[in-house]
Amino acid sequence: MKIAYRAIGVLLCISLGSCIWLNYFRCSSPDEPYAYVQTYNDIFKLTNPLLTLAKRNPAYYHLTGHLIRTSTYPLPWMLGDFDRVGYYEGGNMPANLDGDFLLVQQDKIKQVESKLKGTYYTDMVTIRNYQDPSKLYFKAEIFKGFFPGKAPDFVGKGPG
Repeated sequence: MKIAYRAIGVLLCISLGSCIWLNYFRCSSPDEPYAYVQTYNDIFKLTNPLLTLAKRNPAYYHLTGHLIRTSTYPLPWMLGDFDRVGYYEGGNMPANLDGDFLLVQQDKIKQVESKLKGTYYTDMVTIRNYQDPSKLYFKAEIFKGFFPGKAPDFVGKGPG
């Protein structure tokens, strides 16, 4: 009987170790077959600055954001408290593309950049496995504190 309890204990420890390994260390690894639907840590490039600003001052929950992607999941859930975020999944786009932040799928970048007027810090992100990368835009005047000593990466056409 003791051998059975020890065997069960060893198996439970192995299972717990595997669970911890998957959930905390390999949760967004493209090599992990159980994590194919998980969001990559790249998502924090968008959410951390937004949530940091909103924590400092709740007025930042009213930033204007445009997410132009085939699939924006899980961002509507993660950014649910931000009341001026548009999710453009069906190929449609807002009339005025300039916003306080944008997330633009790779195949739409040229089209969007040709119409932007503002100045932005940018970065590339991949939200989930098997999805195209996206370009992230942060309006320079609002997000300059997150990019100390760095010049904005994208300068649009300017007003008019």
